[in-house]
Order: sequence, then structure tokens, then C-alpha cells
Amino acid sequence: MFRWISIMAGGPQDGERLIREFYDARPSPPSLRAEDGKICCAIATRTGVPASHCVLVHPAATHEQIERAVDRMLEESL
Repeated sequence: MFRWISIMAGGPQDGERLIREFYDARPSPPSLRAEDGKICCAIATRTGVPASHCVLVHPAATHEQIERAVDRMLEESL
């Protein structure tokens, strides 16, 4: 199993950590729809084995929320 660990920045799920599992490695990070229906796309990734990390940004995210999510992603992926 290959995992993408996503950290949400902004929106109703700000700061949440989401894990998606796949049978094979996925070179591109997932995009998700937030609870309010907005599409959240990856802006930062860190690939690894057996899991990769990414930050998914909500359209209403502030600079501070994005920076906090990127910092958390970097801490978790070390």
C-alpha cells in the first residue's frame, strides 16, 4: 500500500490530517473537495516511501494557515 498524507490549509478542515491509501505508488498528489464543496489542490509535496506528504489548500486559506500546514508537513516527513 502507498499512502498520501495530506494536511489541509484553510477552510472548514484547516489543520486536519487526511490519509489516502492506494495499491500502487501515485506520482501526483490527490485533490479533495472540502466539506463546504470547494476544491482543494496541493501546493507543496514531499515524496517518500511508503508514504508521501502534501499540503492541500482551500481557496479561502490565509498565508498563515498555508505556512503552518507546510511547516507541519516538513516536520512529519523527516
